[in-house]
Amino acid sequence: MSRAAFAQKTHEQNVDYFKNWLCDTAPITVYEGLDEILSPNNSFYSLKEIQLIHIEGKLITEITTGDDFAIREGIIAFESLYNPSISDASIQSRPQFVKLIYQYISCFPTALYDAYKEITGEALRLDDLSEIREFYEHISQVDLCSPQEFCACISHCDPHTLDALAKYPEIDFLSRDPEIQELIVKEEAYDLSENFSCLLLRPDLYERNLPFVKAAVLGGAIELVHLDRDNWEKSSFNPKKGLEWAKKKGIEYHPVLDELLLGIAPAPAIVVPAIPESLSLSDLLSGYTTPYLEIIIEGIRELGITKENQGKKEAMTAWYLQRLIDRGLPPSRRLAGAMATISRLIESQQGRAKR
Repeated sequence: MSRAAFAQKTHEQNVDYFKNWLCDTAPITVYEGLDEILSPNNSFYSLKEIQLIHIEGKLITEITTGDDFAIREGIIAFESLYNPSISDASIQSRPQFVKLIYQYISCFPTALYDAYKEITGEALRLDDLSEIREFYEHISQVDLCSPQEFCACISHCDPHTLDALAKYPEIDFLSRDPEIQELIVKEEAYDLSENFSCLLLRPDLYERNLPFVKAAVLGGAIELVHLDRDNWEKSSFNPKKGLEWAKKKGIEYHPVLDELLLGIAPAPAIVVPAIPESLSLSDLLSGYTTPYLEIIIEGIRELGITKENQGKKEAMTAWYLQRLIDRGLPPSRRLAGAMATISRLIESQQGRAKR
C-alpha cells in the first residue's frame, strides 16, 4: 500500500470513529469532549493542556457574563449557573458542542470536520464573532507577506507568537511552573506572554511546511512580487497566490482561508424542519405506539433526517444501538441496522439518493 493510500485509509477510519462519537448519546463532560477534539492535533502535551485551560476560561467567561448564553443553552449544562465549573459541566449535544468549539480552535481535526458534515449535512463555519475568524481576516487584508508569515498562516500559527519564541528561546512560554512565570516577568517578556495565542500555535507544522515554502519561493512555484535569491526570507508575494499553491500541494490549512482569500463560499447549511416536540408518536397513531417506533421517530428528529439529508447508515446504526441500550432494550446491532434502514428512503438504501 502506497503512503497516500495508507493516509487515505487512516483518514477514513478516523472519520468513522468521529461519526460514531458524534452519534453517541452517553453522558460526557466538557473536559472529556475537549480532550477528544484536541488529542489528534497536538504533538506536545503541554500545548494541549494550555489549550484546554484557555478554552475552558473562554466558556466560563462568556457564560458568566451572559454573552451568547442563548446559543450555549442546551449545549452545555452546569450543576450551578451561580458558580459554573467546567469540571461539573456536561455536554448535552455532541454535534452542537463541536460546532461551538470550532470557533476557538484553528487546527481542527480534519476527520471530525468531515464526520460532522456527514452527520449533520452542514459544513462547520466560523461565526462573525470568532477570534479565529478575526485572526484570519486580518491576515487576508495584507497585500504582501513574507515566506515565514505565509508559512505561519497555513500552519495554524500566529507569526507574532513565533517571533516571541525565537526572541526568548530559553523560556518555555507553555509552562505553568511559577519559576518559569517569574522568569518571563524578569526578562520583561510578560507582554508577549499575555499576547501569547495558545489557539494559534503549531510550531511542529510550521517547521514541517517551511522547507516546502522555501522550495516554492526559490523554484518559482509561487508568483512573487519580489525575489531575493541571496536571502529568500526577504522575498514577498500576495497571500492569495501562496494559497493557490498550497491548495495544489494538498497542504491542510484552515478552510476559512478559501472563503477570505480565494472567494470560495462555504457550503450552505441545510435547514432541517423539526418535528414539533409537542406532537408525540402516540398522537399520530391514535394512542398506540411501541418503544421501537418512538426511538425511530426520535432518531429522525435528533439526526435531522429529511428527504435531502439521508445520513449514513453506519452512523445511524451506531446511534440507534446506543439508544436501545439507554432505554434498557436488548442491544441488537441487527435491530439497530434495521431501524436505520427504515429511517431512510428506498433510493438511499439502493445508493441512488445522491445521484
